Amino acid sequence: MDTIEQTLAVATEHHRAGRTTEAESLYREVLAASPGHPDALHLLGVIGLQSGRPAEAVDLIGRAVAGDPTSPLLHANLGHALHATGQTREAALSFARALTLLTNEGEGWGNVSALAGLIRRYDDETRRAAAAEVDAGYAMGDVMRRHSLLFLLDGDVAHYEALTNAVLEDPMRFTVPSIHYAFWGMAMQLFQGAARSGDAGAFQSGNLTDYYRLMVDETALRYHLRRRMKRATPRGEVRRVALITNQMLGAGHQPTADAFDFARRLQDEFGREVVIINPNAMAITGENGFVPEYSYNITEEYEGEQVIAAFGARVRMMSFPQKRFDEEKVNAIVDYVDGFDPDVIVAFGGSNVVADLFSGARPVVCLPTSSGLPLSMARLVLGYGETDTTQGWPVDMAERFRPFSFGWTLPPAGPERSRADFGIPEAGPLFLVVGNRLDQEAGPDFLALVDSLLDRLPEARIAVAGGVESLPQRIAALRNADRVHALGDVEDVRALHRHATAYLNPRRQGGGGSAAFALADGVPVVTVAAGDVATVAGPAFTVADDAAYLERAAALAGDPAVRDRQSAEARARFAAAGDRRASVERLLAYALEAQTA
Repeated sequence: MDTIEQTLAVATEHHRAGRTTEAESLYREVLAASPGHPDALHLLGVIGLQSGRPAEAVDLIGRAVAGDPTSPLLHANLGHALHATGQTREAALSFARALTLLTNEGEGWGNVSALAGLIRRYDDETRRAAAAEVDAGYAMGDVMRRHSLLFLLDGDVAHYEALTNAVLEDPMRFTVPSIHYAFWGMAMQLFQGAARSGDAGAFQSGNLTDYYRLMVDETALRYHLRRRMKRATPRGEVRRVALITNQMLGAGHQPTADAFDFARRLQDEFGREVVIINPNAMAITGENGFVPEYSYNITEEYEGEQVIAAFGARVRMMSFPQKRFDEEKVNAIVDYVDGFDPDVIVAFGGSNVVADLFSGARPVVCLPTSSGLPLSMARLVLGYGETDTTQGWPVDMAERFRPFSFGWTLPPAGPERSRADFGIPEAGPLFLVVGNRLDQEAGPDFLALVDSLLDRLPEARIAVAGGVESLPQRIAALRNADRVHALGDVEDVRALHRHATAYLNPRRQGGGGSAAFALADGVPVVTVAAGDVATVAGPAFTVADDAAYLERAAALAGDPAVRDRQSAEARARFAAAGDRRASVERLLAYALEAQTA
């Protein structure tokens, strides 16, 4: 046995050094002495895979797995070999077995994440089969990890229903920070469109709404806030406004710019005393096994009370950068707000836990920063676009709804820049894709649509504006990769608008701000009828499906009359829907109504 292990060690050294011929010879020598040796079979199979002989690798590594079915590494490499032979379902099941073994061993997120990513590249049916394999073998008691992992694999909302049911049925099993962390994890995945099956809308208006309300109630109860908070009596006026955000991140973050803009207009144009409360209330520290692991950003320089400046204005802000949503942090926020004693609290954005903690003590108005159902316990819940409806909303929230338009303030336009200044050749139509989460939002379906458009328009180009990490690698795999330009963050996107044929919107929830700015500059928008961009752009710019999407984009590139007409409609749309001052004036009227609502 010692001789076998010594031979195997020498073979492994050759293998690591790239001397595969010598390694292969020694692995076979081990097998001659010990037929069925799992390590020798496995490593010989790895050489087969590395040498372009995947079928041989499947046979060898499969025999190794039969001899040692408890090794995650063997299952994972069998998955790679099966994938190389085109057996994708079997590959996914092997990756799932490896993932299950690692998870049951308490493995950290890194390797689990890599295996989950391998499974997620397959079609929905294969992903469901892999998730079922993991579910059948899962042996850990962490419901947060189990159900979030299964959702990550197959995107079935039923897994989040199981997670929320577990918390709703017995909330005392979970700490407040744990409930909070899982909520923001689910909210992020749903916002990014990760749901592949099940009724996500019904889940959000049902289980997730109940979960959110329980989270607010449990926070107030366990942190003893009802006794701590001061109850405000109706005052019949609005002089002091506390605008509570979920997070302020500084330059380049559109919700931060919008929060500042509402605050400075309330202060400078309408004479109110305003403070922005920046609680950093979205989860920053991992509190349970929920996957994918995540951490929302904070801006380190935003700490304590300070004055922030932008657009020639200065606004007071109080920030709480502590990284845990614990009792000490929440009590400090409550004490500060009570000390300011606002006449109204503006919950800037839905799922605003901190603002909703005050919902029983002070007038709260929810000002959503996105379309759709905003989870809120505020006295009044405003719309995002003028045509918003409450279809599918819980009855009590529908009763609190008030029509509204978010409005927009254009960023200043910089000097003229040529296409060459952006590294884009001058000739041909130019389509823009803009966003801060395009790694998640520009998925395989959208990239296939982009490729089809470029096939149809051989002179056209696509410019992708926004910080990305993984997207350029996926762009490189396109047939027309040489005509897709990933520009990264663009400081003055309006300079790019001057060269744009149209703004192309992926299927996503967000993107409303960038679409509004494109409309203001006369850039037509192409979008399906869902999400913030569709709400902002309106019916003149929405299409029914991918085929209509391609037709609209091609018409804008090929027919100057169509492009001119839609450009005029774009400017008119922004003029009608983009008046931020009018939005602030309406907000104050609703704030007064909330005093007695």
